[in-house]
Amino acid sequence: MGSYADVDPVIESWVKATGSSLFTEWADVQARFFHLPGDPPFECFQISVRLPQNGQTAVTARAIDTNDHSDEGMDRTWEGPISELDSMLRAAVGTVKSWKARRRKMPDPPSPQ
Repeated sequence: MGSYADVDPVIESWVKATGSSLFTEWADVQARFFHLPGDPPFECFQISVRLPQNGQTAVTARAIDTNDHSDEGMDRTWEGPISELDSMLRAAVGTVKSWKARRRKMPDPPSPQ
């Protein structure tokens, strides 16, 4: 079984750079993911890193929720060697930024007071 030990420093660097918090498990299983906020009140995006196996890993960026219900098409994965993790995370964060700047299908709802 793989371990996150070799990739944690790179992940933690991106978590810090984005002002997020790192989640290290999901349903009692090791995991690595963090969230990036979108427009208030509801938007949220997630970047996750697959458990490395045989020197390979993957990074997935996806929308968890969007104000304009356009999250269905926002899911992208990059796969490659552990040595490319930093560039895969850079691409994922950049992709989320482009999703946040998208043309809205409908106006954002007002923020709750």
